[in-house]
Amino acid sequence: MTDDDRNANVLPLYPKAPLLSSDRTQWSGLHLEYHQQPPHQVPENALNESQIIIHTQQLLSPLVEYLPPQRFEFEQTKPGDITVIPAHVYNGAIWEKECHFILLKFNSTLFEQYTPERISTSNPELIPSFSRADPLIYGIGWALKSELENHESENHLYVESLTTTLVTHLLRHYSTQKLINLPLQGLSQQQLKQVMAYIDHHLDQNLTLMSLAAIAHLSPSYFSALFKQSTGLTPHQYVIQCRINRAKQLLLQGMSVAEVALNLGFSHQSHLSRHFKRLVGVTPKEFLKRQSV
Repeated sequence: MTDDDRNANVLPLYPKAPLLSSDRTQWSGLHLEYHQQPPHQVPENALNESQIIIHTQQLLSPLVEYLPPQRFEFEQTKPGDITVIPAHVYNGAIWEKECHFILLKFNSTLFEQYTPERISTSNPELIPSFSRADPLIYGIGWALKSELENHESENHLYVESLTTTLVTHLLRHYSTQKLINLPLQGLSQQQLKQVMAYIDHHLDQNLTLMSLAAIAHLSPSYFSALFKQSTGLTPHQYVIQCRINRAKQLLLQGMSVAEVALNLGFSHQSHLSRHFKRLVGVTPKEFLKRQSV
């Protein structure tokens, strides 16, 4: 029997469909689901993808997670507890009260896609981990969930930045793979000039970390580290700053807030307004009022 046959025999794993899913997005290599599941026993299964289960509520009833023949029993779990299940590893779980959790799924190519310079093999081996507190992964999962809820799932640069952080963290703390140390001397002047010029000419488009890294001929992970070394900002922070600076110019030229948002790659008007107030200190409308005084 093949792995696909085994997976088909145990699906669906949960009685209810997820409340939220990244199915319709174009996220690169990472899939998210948000679940609120009633008391349930997850049948023994081994998926072709690795999974991270992130608990988002305090579960006061017992939780049993098992990796045959081992069983891991917890009297309660709290927000931020995570479980890492590598691909092709048989596992299951039982809970007695409604359980809320974020589920992240990805295959092994995610590591090679985001950080090839820091691994010596194209298929790093993840280590199973059960109900362990991990504030960083919890924060990443919550941020990705918020992107979907706020209809900002097309913000690929931010999602890819979070994915890069997740991949590096998994390799460092949940893998048998030892990370290769790389020099962090910043981008060359030529690389930085080319990347900044590309950003400046494509602020109206959905910029991706992959495309920016390709300009510098680097992986997304290494590019992000070198870019921050050079500028003091992550690529996502820098692009937002450039867009807000351009937004001020367009507003002063008479363009409406909605038009500015549309022309600068923001998901919607409130998306622009939120970042504008965070960086400028006032909303776009308040900014215009101050300029007219």
